Amino acid sequence: MRLLVELGRRESVSAAARAVGITQSTASEHLRILETAAGQPLVERSGRGSRLTDAGRVLAARAAEALAALRAGEEEVAGLAGLETGRITLAASTAPAGYLLPDTLGCFRDEYPGVAVEIEVAASGEIVQRLFAGRIQLAIVGGAPDDERLTAEPFADDEIVGVARPDLLPVDDGTVTPAALSEVTLLSREPGSSTQAFANAEFEAAGVVPSVVWELGSSEAVKRAARAGLGFAFVSRYAVAEEVERGELQSFRLAGRPPLLRQFLVVRLAGRQPSPAETAFVETLTRCCAKSAAYAEACVS
Repeated sequence: MRLLVELGRRESVSAAARAVGITQSTASEHLRILETAAGQPLVERSGRGSRLTDAGRVLAARAAEALAALRAGEEEVAGLAGLETGRITLAASTAPAGYLLPDTLGCFRDEYPGVAVEIEVAASGEIVQRLFAGRIQLAIVGGAPDDERLTAEPFADDEIVGVARPDLLPVDDGTVTPAALSEVTLLSREPGSSTQAFANAEFEAAGVVPSVVWELGSSEAVKRAARAGLGFAFVSRYAVAEEVERGELQSFRLAGRPPLLRQFLVVRLAGRQPSPAETAFVETLTRCCAKSAAYAEACVS
């Protein structure tokens, strides 16, 4: 089962074999036995590597869930023995990864030094796919799809705010009209960003049609372009709190529209019980983020 999961990740029998600590010939034999049991091919081989068939992907996804459940069981048994050990694999979208997780990780390491935390950073859409594939146990995102296979737990409130270099836009009492924004370049995040998806839906509802759209690859790239006066952006208030406080950026809301609010969520597969280590991590995350939320709200209000 581990071999099948690794093959889905790496698309190479030899690389998957190394990941689970067996030889390539042994891996090939394991795959043959699995295909015999399944009654159909699970792997497609080509000159450039190997990849799972549709049946292989279905079985690999279930195998990943089973392996995650076994890891959780091991941690629960360790918890009964009073052991503060375990491993958490999570992925976070750029806003929580850059502005919420660092403080949380520091607090968590101090309280649970025996628990290892492995982190990946990606856009929200990609993170959810990794969750389905069994690559991670927890997803920390600004929005999750409406899917019955997932369960989501909010841990922090957020507001997506507009930002631009001071004096670039006609800001009146903290707001800018849709017409004024339509005359300026929009500095946009990449596809798959939940922040940008929220902002785009708001633009459509408010009638904002930017004259030009520049697609940039990260929150930091967007902020740098905004500080340079190249256009405006809509980002998490956590991402720009320091720049707004220093006067490098000016925050605003859309005139005639309510604040663009959302929640940051911890997402996991439905029906899967969190391990003791995961539960402790989410508790620490919620507690630490309360301080960051107060600071960010004060800066952009």
